[in-house]
Amino acid sequence: MKRANRILTILIFIFLYIPMAVLIVASFNSGKDITQFEGFTWDQYAELFRDEALLSLLGNSVLIALLSTAISIGLGTMAAVGIHSLKPKMRSLVMSLTNIPMTNPDIVTGVSLSLLFVFVGSGLLGQRESLNFWTLLIAHVTFGLPYVILNVMPKLQQMDNSLTDAAMDLGCTPLQAFFKVTIHEIMPGIVAGGIMAFTMSLDDFVISYFVTGSGFVTLPVEIYTYTKKPIPPKIYAMFTLLFLLIAVLMVGMNLMQLRAEKKKMDTRPTSKGWQIAKRCIAGVLAVALVVGCGFLIFSGNRDQVVINVYNWGMNIADGTDETLDIIAAFEEKTGIKVNYSTYESNEVLYSKLKNGGISVDVIIPSDYMIDRMIAEDMLEELDFGNIPNFSYVDEQFKNPDYDPENKYSVPYTWGTLGILYNTKYVAEEDVTGWELMWNEKYAGKILMIDNSRDAFGIAEFLRADMAGEEPDVNSTDPKKLQDCADLLAQQRPLVQQYVMDQIYSTMENEEAYIAAYYAGDCMLMMEENPDLAYYLPEHQGFNLFTDAMCIPKGSQEKAAAEAFINFLCDPEISGANMDYICYASPISQAKEYMEDYLAESEIVYPDAEVLEKGSAYAYLSEETSRLVESLYQKATKTSESVDSSGTPSATPYIIIGVVFVGLAGVLMFTGKKRKKK
Repeated sequence: MKRANRILTILIFIFLYIPMAVLIVASFNSGKDITQFEGFTWDQYAELFRDEALLSLLGNSVLIALLSTAISIGLGTMAAVGIHSLKPKMRSLVMSLTNIPMTNPDIVTGVSLSLLFVFVGSGLLGQRESLNFWTLLIAHVTFGLPYVILNVMPKLQQMDNSLTDAAMDLGCTPLQAFFKVTIHEIMPGIVAGGIMAFTMSLDDFVISYFVTGSGFVTLPVEIYTYTKKPIPPKIYAMFTLLFLLIAVLMVGMNLMQLRAEKKKMDTRPTSKGWQIAKRCIAGVLAVALVVGCGFLIFSGNRDQVVINVYNWGMNIADGTDETLDIIAAFEEKTGIKVNYSTYESNEVLYSKLKNGGISVDVIIPSDYMIDRMIAEDMLEELDFGNIPNFSYVDEQFKNPDYDPENKYSVPYTWGTLGILYNTKYVAEEDVTGWELMWNEKYAGKILMIDNSRDAFGIAEFLRADMAGEEPDVNSTDPKKLQDCADLLAQQRPLVQQYVMDQIYSTMENEEAYIAAYYAGDCMLMMEENPDLAYYLPEHQGFNLFTDAMCIPKGSQEKAAAEAFINFLCDPEISGANMDYICYASPISQAKEYMEDYLAESEIVYPDAEVLEKGSAYAYLSEETSRLVESLYQKATKTSESVDSSGTPSATPYIIIGVVFVGLAGVLMFTGKKRKKK
């Protein structure tokens, strides 16, 4: 039985640490393909330490982790001492409450904290920006505290209370006894709790995503935007360093605990060298915290103009893939600093702005969302005297339906919504229109866009074609909307999953064969996998969209924001930008500065005759929007996974069942052996 337990333990550790091993090996790989080791190199680490933006984000994460850990240690230790002094029943109740932040789903904690901060900041205090560095710090302290309390409590219970009494009998005050005796006895618990709080803070994404403002972003939140493109190898190097840091901390913690246990068995006095070492470590940590706080408070030029830009993920050239770093170029030219953060959908952008959670100076929503924001008086009128490069914008993109007087927006990109498919697995004769997304032959290999407006648009194009009607993607007719919902419900058993940015790895790795997505992003995926192709159902219709730059109400740096918009309208800058994001520019002259394969691509720039078949979304009424969202949720949301036959797959349930039966068998067998003994 011992041998079986050892083998099982070894297998578990192999399962846990193989991903880490792959990551570490990939960080030293001279090639970009992690499946092939082409040679040893330090280049990824050198590139990492040259990337000031990435190191700055890492610094933000470390700063938040250090400060939240220090606060959690202080408050958590005091709380543990207080809880320990309670009566047993009350202590049990309080400890149960302490466990809630740990057992509560992160997304529930994140949303609830976000609502609280917005309510207090915007509602009660009238702050312009409710989510900022301090809300992020409070959130990290909130989930760090329980780890400290739960690690300190056992040490308090193990401690001999007579030691404190003896110290006070010898002349110590209660406070002196606490610092001279109690702290030393519970120090292993404090260190363990602090390390856990630090690692949880450094790692956190979900809660941070909901409470992060526009001026201070942590590394995990920024890494989330890397899903649209292959992760740069320098990120592997950073993850390796973080893994080694945590490993060193954990080993150090275990060594301290072993030393503490040996110390209890050893009557000899503690060596002066060890005492000096502990004081040096404490001093280094204290200095690090003071320097970090000082850097946060006093760093930067207070006279420097700073703007907050809020954009789609990976929707601006950042210097990777030998492209121009747009933000760095703007900062160098104007001296204006840019705080850049990202969102994943128009609805996320709208929600954060509407709730007052963030304050930003430039946003880049889509056409129908601009229409909605104008109707709700959420945008500033632009001073086009500060945007002379607007003259380069093609006439066809001026005075659009969503902004007929051209007061509030400047077009940034445009494109189409079509079908991406894998030519290795999808027969060419099946690629005839939107009905491909409903083809039972490819059940379980279809990805549907996880966006109610786009999903209903696709269903409307198919519904209208089947009915012999002209499509109306802006219809408010409840019957048409219900018919679209019925089509989506019919499609649901065939869909592998509903996706947004998750589409990249799934389609590139050939885990799915068919998907509906945007042309520019499809071009990026086609660069990674040459077997992918893009199809636009011209005869049925498709969505033709525009993303445009706007300034939200309440911007404190409107002139600087207009300078940023003007910079992006420069044909050379726009062309360099499109090279990275692979969308079409509303400035024809930008083609002169784009790669030929993009400027001449019919996917990026379809013919005028093709574009006439496209339909743009408009803002629906609040009532219709709620109806569409409700129908979409009912028609598409399901927890069942789908196999290639189109039926709910039982595989996950079988695996879970086997695991539980196996564990139950091991426990029963072990129990019987113990009884026999």
